[in-house]
Amino acid sequence: MGTQYCSWLLGFLLPSLWEAEVAISAAALLAATVALLVILDQTTPTISSPPSSPTTEVYGRDSHSRCRRQRRSRAKRSNKALAEPGRASEVELVSAKYLIGANLNGTSEPYAVISLGRQKRFTSMVPSSRNPVWGEGFNFLVAELPAEVTITIYDWDNVCKCKVIGSVTLAILGKDETGATWYDLDSRSGQICLHISSMEVFPTSDSFFKQYTGAKSQRKMLLNKQRLSRTEDSGPLQAITEFPHDEIVHHNYSCALERSFLHCGRMCISSWHLCFHSNVFSKQLNVIIPLQDIYEIKRSQHSLINPAITIFLHTGAGGHGAPTLCCQNGSIRYKFTSFWNRNRTFRSLETALQSYRATLDAEKQVRSYLLPNGESMNVISSRTDNIKTEDRSIELAITYQPFINEHVLVDVTSNTFHGTPEKFFTVILGDNAMFFQQYRDARKDTDLKLSKWHVSDVYGGNFREVTFRSLCNSPLCPPDTAVTELQRASFSKDKRNLIYETKQQAHNVPFGSYFEIHCRWSLRTTSSSTCQVDIKIGVNMKKWCILQSKIKSGATDEYRREVCKILEAASDYALKAESNDPASDDTVATSSA
Repeated sequence: MGTQYCSWLLGFLLPSLWEAEVAISAAALLAATVALLVILDQTTPTISSPPSSPTTEVYGRDSHSRCRRQRRSRAKRSNKALAEPGRASEVELVSAKYLIGANLNGTSEPYAVISLGRQKRFTSMVPSSRNPVWGEGFNFLVAELPAEVTITIYDWDNVCKCKVIGSVTLAILGKDETGATWYDLDSRSGQICLHISSMEVFPTSDSFFKQYTGAKSQRKMLLNKQRLSRTEDSGPLQAITEFPHDEIVHHNYSCALERSFLHCGRMCISSWHLCFHSNVFSKQLNVIIPLQDIYEIKRSQHSLINPAITIFLHTGAGGHGAPTLCCQNGSIRYKFTSFWNRNRTFRSLETALQSYRATLDAEKQVRSYLLPNGESMNVISSRTDNIKTEDRSIELAITYQPFINEHVLVDVTSNTFHGTPEKFFTVILGDNAMFFQQYRDARKDTDLKLSKWHVSDVYGGNFREVTFRSLCNSPLCPPDTAVTELQRASFSKDKRNLIYETKQQAHNVPFGSYFEIHCRWSLRTTSSSTCQVDIKIGVNMKKWCILQSKIKSGATDEYRREVCKILEAASDYALKAESNDPASDDTVATSSA
């Protein structure tokens, strides 16, 4: 057994005769091939190049001289091109609206890429907005016109690839400015507002082209400063804005604006505006807040330890160059922090605001004195910028902004009110009227605050703000919610017609910041003791929402019942107030129940 195993093992390990013959033959063939190659390499003669003939030498000299002439001609054409004037075009992306909601909550984080040839510029990203405001301009060097510029809007995404929301391609035809113009994107929804201008420049060297190309060319001047004529009294405010040269900066502070991260820059305070300029990572940010838009300023904190100043704006104010922040009660604000001396800056802001309001009051007194009696309430305008004009003329024809969105209004009810429109305003809406106080108490609403009626410079007529906390009956809502209602009232010249409009927003309900409820009461005198009341309501969606159809139907039905109760309670209250019956309180409570 052992002998068989040993023989099998030797046969397995040792090659057979045939295998040995094949291996030896292959090795011999390889050795013969290598030897043959070595012998051939040693016996091959070296091939020497023949001597160059005179004709060849002449041809070489002619070739070199021709190359030198071509280089000289190219250099002359390059110098001539540098001497000729070029074009510097500025493309300012002002804002966008109605963009596609790329996120699940119906919003987007849009930013833009502006391309002109091989040059590209990037804007900042605006968080959670379908109507972003950039106010950023970029410079491009254009060899010749016309030139095509492409603006592409993307939705920012930290994880996945950024989605394209829409794009548009435009032609820059001439040096004239186009003004702020809206352009449609190539998507199913969306528009952008652009301001394009172009001007001739005179470059003197290659450094000029480097100045307008590269990563640091954002928001540079379109012209060489040596060739740009500027008045002697231009200051830091005019360097970053287009304000008149007679507007002087009174204070200048270093601070930071709170956004997704702190934008460090400088704050400038003049008699008419508050401006902030920042340049972080080559991203320029300009915020211009007219003092007339400021409602209140407060001391606050950022991250518990950093002193800050919060500036609250009037409802509806916006478009200052950067999106505002929103509070829980619906007010809009800007927060500035990282001051060297927060209290000194706060006192300067207070002084500027007080001076502006004093100027405003003086202007109103002068205009009310100059205008004929009886017309002052309808034609007074508080546009303080008109004071700085040379003629200081009083504009009698004023175009006001619409207070509510008329396109969303639908008819709700039509009824008769026992009294004239003047009586309705005095008894129901007046500053001394107790109707709303009693009506809200009967509904068990709390924290009612009614401001005084005052003349509106933006919307015309009289304006006031009402805030309260209202009970919620929906299981998806908290027990109560903060409500802000803006009211506007305007009489016709003969006092026979009254337009009473309201704009209401609930802050603590789901999707409360997405919509507003607009309402219009039209009172028309029909006799000496009665008037016709027509009421329209509608839901104005400020943002797109996947549940907006459900929100519209539910809010419309609920507010329809609300205005019918208000009209019924107002009619009963007016009748009781006419007879001086103390039971009017019970009437209001019964009607609102």
